[in-house]
Amino acid sequence: MVRGMKNATAVILLLLSLPAFAQSDPKDRKGCVDSKVLSRMPGCYIYSCRVSDYDVGQFRLQGKPDQKVEGAGEVIDYNCAPQTSRIEIIRNVEQALKAAGFTIRFQQDAANTAAVTGQKGPQWIWVQSRNASYHLQTIRAKELDQQMEANADGWAKQIEETGRVSIYGINFDTGKATIRPDSEKTLTEVLGMLQKNPTWRFAVVGHTDNVGAKAMNLTLSQQRAQSVVGWLTTHGIPADRLMAGGFGDLAPVAENTTEEGKAKNRRVDLIKLY
Repeated sequence: MVRGMKNATAVILLLLSLPAFAQSDPKDRKGCVDSKVLSRMPGCYIYSCRVSDYDVGQFRLQGKPDQKVEGAGEVIDYNCAPQTSRIEIIRNVEQALKAAGFTIRFQQDAANTAAVTGQKGPQWIWVQSRNASYHLQTIRAKELDQQMEANADGWAKQIEETGRVSIYGINFDTGKATIRPDSEKTLTEVLGMLQKNPTWRFAVVGHTDNVGAKAMNLTLSQQRAQSVVGWLTTHGIPADRLMAGGFGDLAPVAENTTEEGKAKNRRVDLIKLY
């Protein structure tokens, strides 16, 4: 009996590690295919899916705040055979991810839900199972193209598509809200975008990395956002088009474990108000 169970588990793990094109079911929703990160649990079919070139996901972490990740993503929902338990699904997911070199960042076995978060470099995956079904989301972290363009046209395009944009290049003195002279070019681009789109109104939101106390970072990010609003209004943008806010280090877009990650988190977001 034990040997049979081991063999069955090995078969399931093998199937989960197969590439997506090896899996299919007549009941799959038209146009949906398995994830390239993790193939399906045997006996399940896809009833909904969504793929995006750029998306955002909140990934649960063990004993830490959720990790916000932006990049290329997909969401796939599966229905499985009635006898398939949530624990069976999640255990197989965990083993398949570990075998593929993922680090398990979160694991939960609750009364009605089982879930797991895995990370391998920029690739993140979240699987949550209830009864004989499960939800899968993957995000491969990447920067927006507009961050490389760093100009009014690129930002405007991103705002039209998503309603928001992260601005890099507005720099401040360390621990202060004083705008540095090297920010002039970026601020001038923002000014030009606002002038070209006179009906747009924005929340100007400051963000910091995690260096320093959270209360201090919240205050500092608010003050920096106010400095940006002040610069724009003194250059002709009506004050009623802009609202300053600050989130400190509470909404990172990258991990604060590297200087590169901290630099990505130090930013000013423009969020369009409808």
